[in-house]
Amino acid sequence: MKLFRIYVDGKLFYHPHFSRLAITQAQVKEDAENIDSLILSAPYNHPYLKDMKPMSSEIVCKKGENTVFEGRALDDGIDFYNTHTWTCESALAYLKDSMQPPYSYKGNLKGLLELFLTEHNKRVEKKKQFHIGNVTVKDNNDYISYSSSEYSVTLDAIQEKLMKTHGGYLQVRYTREGKMLDYLEDFTAFSLQKVEYGKNLLDVKITQDHTERITVLIPLGAKIKETDEDGNEVETGKRVTITGVNEGVEYVYDEKALKEIGWIWTVEVWDDVTEPGNLLRKAKSRVAELAKGITSMELSIVDESDAGVDIMDIHARQYVDCLSPPHGIDGRYLCVSKTRDYLNPSGNTITIGASSITLTSLSAKQHGNLNTLEKDIMDQDSKLEDMSGKVEEIQSSKMYRTELLVEGVNIFKDRGQKSTIKCRVYSWDKEITDTLDASAFCWHRNSGNEETDADWDRLHAGRKSIVITTEDVQDNASFYCEIKI
Repeated sequence: MKLFRIYVDGKLFYHPHFSRLAITQAQVKEDAENIDSLILSAPYNHPYLKDMKPMSSEIVCKKGENTVFEGRALDDGIDFYNTHTWTCESALAYLKDSMQPPYSYKGNLKGLLELFLTEHNKRVEKKKQFHIGNVTVKDNNDYISYSSSEYSVTLDAIQEKLMKTHGGYLQVRYTREGKMLDYLEDFTAFSLQKVEYGKNLLDVKITQDHTERITVLIPLGAKIKETDEDGNEVETGKRVTITGVNEGVEYVYDEKALKEIGWIWTVEVWDDVTEPGNLLRKAKSRVAELAKGITSMELSIVDESDAGVDIMDIHARQYVDCLSPPHGIDGRYLCVSKTRDYLNPSGNTITIGASSITLTSLSAKQHGNLNTLEKDIMDQDSKLEDMSGKVEEIQSSKMYRTELLVEGVNIFKDRGQKSTIKCRVYSWDKEITDTLDASAFCWHRNSGNEETDADWDRLHAGRKSIVITTEDVQDNASFYCEIKI
């Protein structure tokens, strides 16, 4: 199984095998439509607490060789037990640090994104810079014309001039060359893992947000330009409409949704659309989307890669095959977001967009399955218990940590020296040494002589602290304590 580690400014901050570098929380939320985030907590005695500098330190989380998060801490909170907790944002947030000067641009979409990134890179340090990546969003005319007379935040400019008018997603990729920023019409990656009822699916929540539903849309296009008396082309206050190509009506509507919930209006502007026919086509497609509302499914899952299976993780920005007959789920859906707790795998959830699922059809499928649902659950109990057992095993293996305290010297230079070593045991950040019996403490010496080391181990078993003298060390030796809980 690939190890999860955390680095702060290039220095190792967490490793599951080093009790000295223990942490109490590492929860990453990947979000295809927003900035990824990390909640990181560490106990008061972590040796590198002071190295974490909000808004300055670069935090990198790796699983195996893959970077699963890179960004910075926004704050530093302390609770009753002096545990430090940082809320962190991913590298995409670096685009909020720079401003775009006034500009005038004509060309394709990729060229405008390149313009924004070039200006951004001029104004920030190297770790915040981006290379232009894959751009798959297209304009029908492969030509846009935008200008601005004011300064604007780079991320706001990208969202306003590109994403709001042409859709798509931003994605940061971490490569040897640096951070690549992709602008994608859709994601092409898909997960090798499947989410299946009775296998790795623990819970299902399906939500349809009716408050976002719209039945009538007034579309507006680019500002109309006219020629003044001097022969100069100037913009007017009027915009392109669909009235001339839509039987004299300025709006489009979804007939089925209109009969269901009535007249609910909105206006949308396409600054780059100059032809009424193109505007009408876009408006019809858009109102069909708005009429459905927003449907999403939140699935609580066991990521099989955390249970020792040699398979890639599920991530946001991937398509995932999901199957749960009792819930009417059967298809390949986009994983919009994923919340992953690297210390508590049973808390993993994914949210998938599922516009093809309707509450009406879902209810019908559930009603037809009521008689068989109980039998299905009984048949699958053993599989779920087996998977849950694996999750509990993972949790318990990461729950405890030890800390060795040395009273005296760490390196003996003269005869007659001695040191006392005490072993403290923690469950997360709470010390439990006093609750354990002395028989749980097994001390070990490693001097290179297995036979004499085994004798030494037997003589020092069942003690919470030991005294080391020069006679125990001989030439060279190291010591550690094994706890049996």
